[in-house]
Amino acid sequence: MNQSAVDKKSISTISHVLDLPQLYQKPSLTLLLQALIALQQKPKSWTADGLSAKNNAVCDPKELAYYLTSIIASPLKWIINDEQKEMIWEEAGARLAERSGRTGMSAIDRSFEIYTGKETVSISLHEPALTADNLGLKTWCASHVLSRRLHKQTLPKSRWPEKLNILELGAGTGLVGMSCAIVFNANVYLTDLPEIEPNLRRNIHSNSELIWAHGGSAVSAVLDWSNPEILCIRDESTLSCARSTPASFPLIIAADCIYSAEQPEMIVQTIKHWLSPERDSRVIFELPLRSGYSKELDDVKKCMVHQGFVMLEEAEDVGFDDWGNDDDDDRPVYWIGCKTGTRRYYNLSFVLKEPGSVIYEDRPVPEIGNPRDIIVEVKWTGICGSDVHYWVDGGIGSFKLKAPMVLGHESAGVVHSVGDKVTTLKAGDRICVEPGIPCRYCTRCREGRYNLCPDMRFAATPPYDGTLAKYFRVPEDFCYKLPEHASLEEGALMEPTSVAVHVCKLIGVEPGKKVVIFGAGPVGLLSCAVAKALGATTIVSVDINEDRVKFAQEYAASHVFRPSKDDDAETNAKNLVEQCGLGLGADAVIDATGAPPCIQMGIHVLRAGGVYCQAGMGAPEVNFPIMTMCSKELTVKGCFRYGPGDYAMAVNLLSSGAIDVKKLITRKVKFEEAEEAFKDVKAGKGIKSLIAGPE
Repeated sequence: MNQSAVDKKSISTISHVLDLPQLYQKPSLTLLLQALIALQQKPKSWTADGLSAKNNAVCDPKELAYYLTSIIASPLKWIINDEQKEMIWEEAGARLAERSGRTGMSAIDRSFEIYTGKETVSISLHEPALTADNLGLKTWCASHVLSRRLHKQTLPKSRWPEKLNILELGAGTGLVGMSCAIVFNANVYLTDLPEIEPNLRRNIHSNSELIWAHGGSAVSAVLDWSNPEILCIRDESTLSCARSTPASFPLIIAADCIYSAEQPEMIVQTIKHWLSPERDSRVIFELPLRSGYSKELDDVKKCMVHQGFVMLEEAEDVGFDDWGNDDDDDRPVYWIGCKTGTRRYYNLSFVLKEPGSVIYEDRPVPEIGNPRDIIVEVKWTGICGSDVHYWVDGGIGSFKLKAPMVLGHESAGVVHSVGDKVTTLKAGDRICVEPGIPCRYCTRCREGRYNLCPDMRFAATPPYDGTLAKYFRVPEDFCYKLPEHASLEEGALMEPTSVAVHVCKLIGVEPGKKVVIFGAGPVGLLSCAVAKALGATTIVSVDINEDRVKFAQEYAASHVFRPSKDDDAETNAKNLVEQCGLGLGADAVIDATGAPPCIQMGIHVLRAGGVYCQAGMGAPEVNFPIMTMCSKELTVKGCFRYGPGDYAMAVNLLSSGAIDVKKLITRKVKFEEAEEAFKDVKAGKGIKSLIAGPE
């Protein structure tokens, strides 16, 4: 082995550790040092061509690691000078650390080039050796990706101060925060944990002249997300002028700072505390798509939505952690959120874009348009079968979804504001909302059947938006004050209760009547309760679901019946009449299913001269036993929503205790879980699911 064999210029010819000086040969100090220096591995660089520089070593990594370890373990007895031995051991240790991933990397200093939109600047960073799990001591790819793209970030500065105050969470080595100070000419507060802050402060000092030259300022501070109210500034020497800590920030940034299950909620609570309340406030996340952390990323999104934020933009970028993983895996890592933006949501709405596709979207806060208008802050909304129909099929009959629409219409809330001529309600009153507003002038409206108004503006019926939003506008006379003892959750059930009131009026329920009600869903069950409250003595609930039939009997039905799938409608009807003691048949039938077998069976169940009412919507056309209808001289009616007095009667029944709607509530979910609740309703789970209003 001659000296030229390990010359740095010819190191690429070394293909095996045997090409390096071997310890049994007792190589000289000079030869060993030259070999170790030649083996120096430069870190992959994000700014180099192809995102990374090629490694100098072409030897087998495991054999090379063994070679370096053997040098460190050797006493090097043939080298007399102890200082020279230390030099050899130090170089061998450094080469081994370079090949040990970030956990073994020694301290380094390096620079990052950032484009400001006008010029390229170089930010110098010191990165200490990792201690414990203090990952903030190193610069990770997410920070570099975000820093390079800041000059393209569009910020809505229309209502922001000329010089922005920006808060960075989990600043680490400070690359993103200092880039913000330079690119946006902003005052940036870079925060991290106490063990990270000293190096962060060092890096800010190293780049202070560059920051000042671009009209920005930067300061390091300690901010523990478990106690987000306390922001402790350690050093203000880099500030362009003395100032106190801002009470809030219009822009908060965070890059690659989520590493544990508890952190998503903690960082969102910190954001909630420090973000300015203005509509234009923003949060920018840059979070890596690392295997094993997908749940944490999902939790961040869910927590942000729950606190009233909405995703404005989301995308992916590609990058490398420039030192590779601990196993030398240098495959590319995909990063999420290259322009993720979130903002405080003023009227968060659950919007149906097209069948099967829903999003959370910013909608304008409704304003008082008429002096008798009410703006209600929606607190609870029930999921109706019609909502599910629109979600799945995009329409019901002639009502077709043609543009994105806010879902929901079974709502209760608190009065937020009132028009000048409102006399019966005030801010803070607890109300339920009748969600359909007629024209008030057409023939149907003037004859007292406004539910049939051709110009009805009914919530969540195309093209009108629904109530699954933070705020909803409704006229004073379509708001009903809830009794003191009633909850807002119960108030949300006044809408389906009003349907039950309307259908019971249509069939003429009165004391002594015998009523059969098909379907033990919310409307069917509430029809049982209303019929009972109005004096019906025999109330038969019919359903094929055993659990629902059992619930119906415990709730308000005097009898229950499960049809046999093996029998036809006429046979099932005969068995029902006999088993439930209806004699010649039922006085009245309500079908709340829309299912053809139920419709057919309902006609056969009725006595001669009885009344049938169709409350449930189904297929546009069905086979109908018209001969039976004619021979019995039945009265057949349709039921569409509710009319004058129905909502008031529903509230009065609740107020008097004649009906109990709380038993129907089987699930309550947060606003950001709305889609999951819709899936459960579609699957037939539970009876009535309620969605909380946005916080």
